[in-house]
Amino acid sequence: MSTTIEYVRFACADPKQLTAHRSRLVALLRERYGSDFLGAHLARYEDGSLIDLILWASPEAAARAAKEMPGDPAAGEFFRLIGEVHEMRHAEVLHSTQQ
Repeated sequence: MSTTIEYVRFACADPKQLTAHRSRLVALLRERYGSDFLGAHLARYEDGSLIDLILWASPEAAARAAKEMPGDPAAGEFFRLIGEVHEMRHAEVLHSTQQ
């Protein structure tokens, strides 16, 4: 098992509204995936597109959530606000540090 980053870059017409629904999504990820969900960061690029970085305890947990969450009615408000997905990938964490 290795820590995995889920990387999703996407368009969103209303980032403020998306951010408002984000707390519910994060709570849902914690509830559904427990200790497999390690954290998440949402950021905006200069071009206005958004990036969602989600940290998972394993590639299996990342793959499971990527398959289940977009169609989950409890996460629907968040996912309905996502426009075009430019890129979605998973990457193995090779080294990590915290301040």
